[in-house]
Amino acid sequence: MILAIEQKDIITLSIIIILAIIISFLIIFFLKRNLNVRRYKKSLKAIIKHKEKNYNANVLIDILYNRYITDQSNTYKTLKNRGKKKIKRYFKFYQDSLNDLVEKKSIITPNMKRNKLVFIFKDDQNQQLGKYYIKDSFNKLKKQLNKHQLLFDMIAYVYELPQYIDQAKPYELENHDNKHIIKYEIVEKLKK
Repeated sequence: MILAIEQKDIITLSIIIILAIIISFLIIFFLKRNLNVRRYKKSLKAIIKHKEKNYNANVLIDILYNRYITDQSNTYKTLKNRGKKKIKRYFKFYQDSLNDLVEKKSIITPNMKRNKLVFIFKDDQNQQLGKYYIKDSFNKLKKQLNKHQLLFDMIAYVYELPQYIDQAKPYELENHDNKHIIKYEIVEKLKK
């Protein structure tokens, strides 16, 4: 015996199935987006808590000035070995955490391809002196810091950067000695 179903019932049933599929896709989309936002906020909160406790820029700069610096130039090469180890560990933490933070931030923003963090060094005439991509090795950053005498400025800069990344605000820091500027950008592709 074959069930006799009217054409109105078939159309109604197909419309209900299509609406159910669309609604389920929308629910999955918004749940996934909400989950990504929660992951980002949790990561930001963990970074801020960890940096305040273990990687405070003001404390590190005071320790370097009082114990580990050989002269008053603002470079990595003038530090004693223990100071160099502290700086390397400090920037390693920020390399990992800022990279993770930018990638999680890019997932919740409209342009998901913008997930690479780059530091730009400029002079007082606003000409670019150098770039440092967060994925690059510490030696490249060390060369830039020695060349432009920006060690303590960079320490303070990366300490404040997570809040500015969260708010998506531009952030520039000027060195008062030689008027060099540090700024960040979040880009799509790494251009070397």
